[in-house]
Amino acid sequence: MTALYRLDSLRFGYENKPILDIDQFEIRENSITALLGSNGAGKSTLLKLLAFLESPQQGSIAFKGKTVGETELLSLRRKVGLVAQKPYLLQGTVFDNVALGLKFRAVSAETISQQVAEALEMAGIGLFADRAANELSGGEAQKVALARALALQPEVLLLDEPFTHLDQASIEELNQLISRFANIGERSVIFTTHDRVHASVLADEVMGLVSGRVVYAPLLNLFKGEVSEGLFKTGKININLPGDILFGKQVAIDPNEIVLSKQPLCPKGISFVEVEGRAIPLNSALTSSMRNSFQGRIVMIAEEKGRVRVTVEAGERFHVQITHQSLSELGLSLGEPVWVNFKSTTLQVL
Repeated sequence: MTALYRLDSLRFGYENKPILDIDQFEIRENSITALLGSNGAGKSTLLKLLAFLESPQQGSIAFKGKTVGETELLSLRRKVGLVAQKPYLLQGTVFDNVALGLKFRAVSAETISQQVAEALEMAGIGLFADRAANELSGGEAQKVALARALALQPEVLLLDEPFTHLDQASIEELNQLISRFANIGERSVIFTTHDRVHASVLADEVMGLVSGRVVYAPLLNLFKGEVSEGLFKTGKININLPGDILFGKQVAIDPNEIVLSKQPLCPKGISFVEVEGRAIPLNSALTSSMRNSFQGRIVMIAEEKGRVRVTVEAGERFHVQITHQSLSELGLSLGEPVWVNFKSTTLQVL
């Protein structure tokens, strides 16, 4: 399947301040993709590049298999609808604002009326057409901006923090709208958010963005620190790294790559492990290829999308996703001691 977007060796910044540093990144066609990250991670800047409002300073963007050049930017903008986090509305009515893009495209009055009405209805504001734009609440203005993008019937809908100003009822309406839009022909939705749970529930795929770099591990285990002598030191624990990693300020660990055990899992060739200052002989532990093993205590067990998330306090707070069967077989319960184990090769260092 051809990727909707493919980014290669992409670099972008403002006034010599680097914002994005992406080696390779693909977004699938006909899907809902969430870009998850905190404020300042580069999410809004990435959306502008995906909307063809900005061009990479280094590297390339391909759209549906074709590398985008400066001459294609204008035509590709017509295929994409971008809704900013803080949309700007012009003076006039809601109808005037939603119809604006269609008027720029010299669409007939009849077509404008039809497409505006459909967009307003889809956005859940079918009765707003004659209201003054300057009388709207923040959430209502967000819906008008969304309708303005929908009226252009884009192939790709880009939404920057679309749930920020909405109440719970409006959030549910927008969830349904996004799902409906993605199911109309060959349509795709890409939205940014800092809400990991919302992203995982709504999106087909969730990509993390940390300091301008793409992280494929869910942002549940993201620790700050520094690399030194083959270790990532958080100030609370030391994590073994692959030998080729020399620099980094953050480390991400996929919760699906962490193994829980009742006993420590020792790397081969190690004769003992240290637990609370005591050396435990190897015959009291299990050998494995995992170079990281930390003892902790379970502080939370929660249901999450058909699986179980176990939170363990082990110097740092680790989130681990396991099956119900594993939970039962291990006999895990709140407050119980447990070991967190993972391979150094599963780490992403940023």
